[in-house]
Amino acid sequence: MRLLISGLLAATLLSPAFAQPAPENKNRLVFEAVPTAPNAPSLIPPEVLERFFSLLKQEKIEPAYNLLVAGTILGERKEDIDALKEKTQKAIDSYGSISGYEIIDTLNAGKNLMRYTCISLNEDLPLRWRFYFYQGPKGWRLVDLRIDDGLVELFDSIKRPAPSSTP
Repeated sequence: MRLLISGLLAATLLSPAFAQPAPENKNRLVFEAVPTAPNAPSLIPPEVLERFFSLLKQEKIEPAYNLLVAGTILGERKEDIDALKEKTQKAIDSYGSISGYEIIDTLNAGKNLMRYTCISLNEDLPLRWRFYFYQGPKGWRLVDLRIDDGLVELFDSIKRPAPSSTP
């Protein structure tokens, strides 16, 4: 069985009123800017991830997502966040409880956009989590999240050092 919670924030979590299909890919959406909550905490992404997975480890899914989407346009869509929480619970039920996580890759796209690829250390099978953060005037905020069990693809995307040439 292949679990795929991909593009949840792009395709499921935001109202179509805020989204327009991207011309090059019908499955991707482009979102208009919407104001964020004024008093959201400003944490750097590794701190957010540490707290998020710490809460998931304790099976506190609701507080984990509340922390993750605090002060974002994503957090304004309660019914969609609730659906994501439910899907996360189903993933934990399918693959086992989370005992930890690892950040296995980070990628910058300029100075203000970052992707963190993590694996959750589930009892039966790890899951791949991709968090996309944007640094705006109010600090770092989550702008997209993708979760799947695509472990084979994970190995294809990891940067490998070039082999050294020895005489």
